[in-house]
Amino acid sequence: MAESHVVSGLVAKRSELAGLIQHYQAEISRITGDLNHIDAAIKLFAPEFDLRTLRAKEHRERNQYFKSGECPRMTLDILRESAYVLTSRQIAAELLRRKGLEPSVEKIDQLQKSALNVLKRLEDKGLVMQGTQKGISHTWKIV
Repeated sequence: MAESHVVSGLVAKRSELAGLIQHYQAEISRITGDLNHIDAAIKLFAPEFDLRTLRAKEHRERNQYFKSGECPRMTLDILRESAYVLTSRQIAAELLRRKGLEPSVEKIDQLQKSALNVLKRLEDKGLVMQGTQKGISHTWKIV
């Protein structure tokens, strides 16, 4: 038989998730209504316009630590100033230090994801390249 504290914890988590579902369903209903009003306004001004030709714009969450374009610039600066090839984790730790943030595992993980995304975009542009594999991660260097 399950422990009562385990069951009560699961019940609390289920209740929390059910509340989130209700919240987001209400938000979806509100946004759908707004979208219908905008569609009607478009049809009012341009009845021949085909709304099916419109694509949805991708929604992206902005990183709370960097301004626009700041992370790629800092990442390139870190790689330029380093005498060694660096892993994304080392780059994240340096980003954390340069931003003056308190180090924590969560922040380093979040900045590492940002650094990896930036490094992949910079690699596509031909500015950086992956070096050798170091453990489970790769090193990075300026081209």
